Amino acid sequence: MPAPCAATSQHHLQVAAPLCERNPMTDLTKLPHTGLHVPHDRYTLADFQQMTTRCGIAYNATVHEGERCMGVIENQGNGGGTWFFPATAADHRAVHEFAAACRMEGEPLSEEEVLDHLITEHETAQQVAKCTRRRASLIRGYEEDGLPAVTIAIGAPPVWLDRADSPFLPRLARDLKASDPGVAVWEFWTGDQWKPLSLPAATD
Repeated sequence: MPAPCAATSQHHLQVAAPLCERNPMTDLTKLPHTGLHVPHDRYTLADFQQMTTRCGIAYNATVHEGERCMGVIENQGNGGGTWFFPATAADHRAVHEFAAACRMEGEPLSEEEVLDHLITEHETAQQVAKCTRRRASLIRGYEEDGLPAVTIAIGAPPVWLDRADSPFLPRLARDLKASDPGVAVWEFWTGDQWKPLSLPAATD
């Protein structure tokens, strides 16, 4: 078990970014990268780390409310679950209540599913920030059944992907078909939302 809230960096990334949407009917906030609806945006994640293991991907991140560390989210990458290791009993209750209030497409989730979505939200936000600094784009693909398949950074600004007449798109379509033939749908981050990526038919 990790030592909750060991020394952490000061570069926290808010779980709910400014681009998230507020739903006035339920008073939940929709996170931009996962679509998870959360009851508030006071929690932040920091010190995200991951590594590939023989059984999967191990990862962990610290959870903060303001400057105070509440605990650690961890998955050991051995086929087991994702767990929250709290700093105090009060932190355990707070995160449990937070997870119970979360929704995905109107449906409640398990606490483990919420933790996984928060990690994905944080990781994707980091990838978006890196692409923005490099004037690159982040795209992600989904399988026919809607399951996420792959996320890729490409060396072109989002405006190139948003133009049907972009000369860059035919080459991109060929490259994506060759590298990820199982992807049914692609989308790209415009800078404030995920948008379907319209690719021409790939030719050999």
